[in-house]
This record gives sequence, structure tokens and C-alpha cells, in this order.
Amino acid sequence: MTWQYPAPGAARLFLAHGQAAEFGYTFNGVYNGPQFATAVLDSSSGGGGDPRTLVIQWQGTENTAVFGGAQTSYIQGVWNPSTADIWFHLEGGGVT
Repeated sequence: MTWQYPAPGAARLFLAHGQAAEFGYTFNGVYNGPQFATAVLDSSSGGGGDPRTLVIQWQGTENTAVFGGAQTSYIQGVWNPSTADIWFHLEGGGVT
């Protein structure tokens, strides 16, 4: 199974230059085994020839209590060490 988040055509994720953030996604609350993702550049701000880089710092799961049970979300920390703001999406797939 391969996937993209957000889905094609949806608004992209954003990370300002020099910042790190946590991003989460779910498969309708259903755990689908280990899911590893990479951050893929869609566009960036600023000119210059500086490289545009996104670093996946960590990946994991988060269990949240919801009415009638629990929901498992996938989460990951992404860092933008670049000198430009970056819009990106996550691409991944199941690991067996």
C-alpha cells in the first residue's frame, strides 16, 4: 500500500524556515501496521540557490481515547533547516 497525505489536490503542509513541527495523519482511525513516510517538496519561498531540505526527525503512533473506543494516529516530527519556507506532502507505505 502506498499513500500520499494530504491527498493530491488538497492543501499542502507548510513548514517555515528553521522550524520543526509535528504532523499527524490517520487511516480513518484504523491501525494499518508500521507506516513510514518521507517529506516531499512541493514548492518553496524565496529565491537563491540554497538547497531546500526537510528532515524527518522521528516517526511514531499516538493512541487517542474517543467515544466507543480508541483511535490510532500516525505522527512524525519534521524539521526544515533550509533558509526558505516550504510547502510539502508526505508519501509513504506500509512496512512488512
